[in-house]
Formats: sequence, C-alpha cells, structure tokens
Amino acid sequence: MSNDADKSVPKAVVVQEGKVPGDVPPASSRPPAGPRPRHKRKLSNFLLDKKLQLRYVILVSVMSVVISGTLGYLIYRQEHRATADVAEGLAALDKEFQQQVEQQMDERDQSLMLKMAGAGVGLTVILTLYLIIMTHKVAGPLFKVSMYFDRMADGKLGNVTPLRKGDMLTDFYDGFREMHVAVRTRQQGDVAAMQKLLDACAAAGVERAGALGDELAELDKHVAARKAQLS
Repeated sequence: MSNDADKSVPKAVVVQEGKVPGDVPPASSRPPAGPRPRHKRKLSNFLLDKKLQLRYVILVSVMSVVISGTLGYLIYRQEHRATADVAEGLAALDKEFQQQVEQQMDERDQSLMLKMAGAGVGLTVILTLYLIIMTHKVAGPLFKVSMYFDRMADGKLGNVTPLRKGDMLTDFYDGFREMHVAVRTRQQGDVAAMQKLLDACAAAGVERAGALGDELAELDKHVAARKAQLS
C-alpha cells in the first residue's frame, strides 16, 4: 500500500530564483545579452533628392575650390616674389651661402604651397559634407510630403508622422499636416455616415435583393475599402 502511494506522489521540484529547472534554456542557447547594434547610416542615405541636393552641393563646392585656389595662388605668388627679392639681395654674398639660403626659401615655398592645397581640399570636403547634411534636412520634409501626396492620389489617408529632430521647413510641414488631418477627418465622417445607413437598413430588415440589394452591397464594399484606406 505504501509503495503505491509513493508512486502516485510526484517528486519534489526545487525552485531556484523563482524558476523551475527546465523552463529556462541554458545560457549557451540564449542570445547574448547587450545593447542592440545601431543602424549604420551611409552617406547615400542623406541624398534623398539627388537632383535637388547635388545641384547646390556641386555649385558651392566649385565656388569654394575657385575661391580657395585663387587666394592660394595670390599668396604663393607674393611669397615667391619676396623670395626672389631676397635672393637678389644675397647676390653680393658668398656663393655657397647664397645657394643654401635659396634652397631653404624654395623648400619653404613648396611647404607653403602644399599646406594651402591641403587647406583648400579640406575646406572643400567640409563644405560638401555640411551642404549634404543641410540640404538633407530640407529634402527630407519635401520627400515626405511628396510621398503623402502620392498616397493621397491613391486614396490612402493614413496618419502623418512628425518630422525628425533638426529637420527644416517645419512651418510648411505643419501646415500640410493640418490639411491632411482635416481631409482625413472629413473622410472618417463620410465613412461613419455611410456605415450608419448600412446599419439602419440592416436593423430595418431591408432585403438585399434586386437593384437595391446590389447598391447596398456595393456601398458595403466601398465603406470597407475606405476604412482600409484610412487605417
């Protein structure tokens, strides 16, 4: 009798830290803990409207190259002229000393030219990247508005998401968003009115047969489609 009772009683289960052994997979099978990897943004992601953005980026980049190149050339020319004047003044001195001084001044001129070229290239790169980012903040709202216009052309009137932090044209986008909300609200009112008509016909026991039934069926499909477009 005692043997049968022992078999019917389940074995005790030890609960450790609020968990029953076997319910939690071993640590080796669980994904490693830690922060999720951040999405790496590429430079191409900033070019939403290449035709609009690159037009200004290329224009300003070319202007910066011309301006920095012109200034660099004028500075180098003035420095080279000063070097030539100094070389003429050393003509009466020792020949070896004169050559040594001229070589040092030539090396200084070449170093100055390289520094100015590097500064010009660096300035152009910085301006290009800055313009890409700034035009992206303008092209982003325009891109979103054009996307919602395409959806509205297809009859879709979903919710309009806000702009990202730092985007420009906020006043323009807020005005568009208010217009979109007003159109969406009117559409929701029309759908609600049509749905009330269908519910009233169903409550009144209107038979969906014949021409009236066909029209009610078409109205039902139309209401369902409009609800899907508003979702």
